[in-house]
Amino acid sequence: MNNLTVSEPQIESDTLLSMPIAEAELVFQGYPTNKQLEIISATRDPRKREELYYFVPDCTELIQLSSTEDMLQILSTSLGTGYASILIPCLSSDQFEEMMDIVVWKDGKLDEKSLDIWLFELSLCDDEDLSQFLYRIDIGILASMLRGRFEINSDFLALMIESGTIDPSSKEIQFKDERSKHILDAVWAADENLFTRLLYEVFGLDKEELTSELSTSLERAKEERDQRVEERDRRMGIQVTEEQILQTVDLKKIDLKDDKDE
Repeated sequence: MNNLTVSEPQIESDTLLSMPIAEAELVFQGYPTNKQLEIISATRDPRKREELYYFVPDCTELIQLSSTEDMLQILSTSLGTGYASILIPCLSSDQFEEMMDIVVWKDGKLDEKSLDIWLFELSLCDDEDLSQFLYRIDIGILASMLRGRFEINSDFLALMIESGTIDPSSKEIQFKDERSKHILDAVWAADENLFTRLLYEVFGLDKEELTSELSTSLERAKEERDQRVEERDRRMGIQVTEEQILQTVDLKKIDLKDDKDE
């Protein structure tokens, strides 16, 4: 019968996990970062590996120095329970992007079930941690997660977004679930400019559409103004339209004189 070879870091891990928590924290924090990572990596059980991260006051650095595969293993054990929300904000933007490429995309399409689980976990993150995390990650990744989960009811969508007249509490925004609203709230809290960029990404808008909407808006404003003028003229019994007056009279050729010159 072959005996499994147990590495020194693995023995260290078993020893630490068998100690009282306060004592284990003291010992683990006394190790240099590279040794802490060796011990974590040598721990095969993802749940036990997760425990080791909590032996330091702030595990962000250790998490971001760990492999994406190791972190995904740990998160996968608690996805859908709400507990993954504790570690997600500690991920680097590259780690999060790699994870989304692995778990959210299948055969070139978004896996709605997996996406919903990750949005659930994100929505349960601490507000401040979530705001900082969303500020770090690629805006395109976040947009792909939120696309189709809320709508903005406006004929001039790009203009509304660019002018900054819309925020998560605006009546024009209709959310399909509270998770999406919570995440948009966090983006807004992190940075209003980030919120604007996110909306552009979600709805696939660009500056050309903004110019087009501006032109359409001006045309509509002119039409509405013409209707008001026509309605006033009708009430006053004026038969000649403003346009006809301008065509008949060249205002540039009118020589206005002061009363003193008469």
